[in-house]
Amino acid sequence: MTAPRLSDAIAASARILLDTSTLIAYFDNHERVSPFATQLVDEFVFAGRNHAVISTLTVAEVLVRPRRVNLEGYQHAGDFFHRFPNLRMAPVDFAVAQQAAALRTLFSLKTPDALVIATGIAHQVSYLVTNDREWARKLQPLDGRIAVCLLSDFL
Repeated sequence: MTAPRLSDAIAASARILLDTSTLIAYFDNHERVSPFATQLVDEFVFAGRNHAVISTLTVAEVLVRPRRVNLEGYQHAGDFFHRFPNLRMAPVDFAVAQQAAALRTLFSLKTPDALVIATGIAHQVSYLVTNDREWARKLQPLDGRIAVCLLSDFL
């Protein structure tokens, strides 16, 4: 059995949410799923095939490693978040917080996960792109409303 193709799994022009794990795989470039994260970010988002949303919480999580390593990497990551085309940073506002509370109640999610997922729901994404298998399991009831796309499924 062959793995599905990322281009078949994510419809062109669909809005997507990039989770922290996806962006870490993109920046790190040494994880097994890094080629798929790179394809997604460079070929889908950069090229305009898909517009992406990221939570400001994801930004904070992704910036930790570059901040620890060196200032240049930290500045590069900051430039990425501010200048990358077709990528929108979305704040955690009251509507997102309300949605996160509902998600925590319904699916027993951790607060950071609930806030990131709620950001996607509030911004009407079609796909949550992650490498967190728990999301796929816990969010199965939302399948008709939003799809969880696991990068590891493409290995």
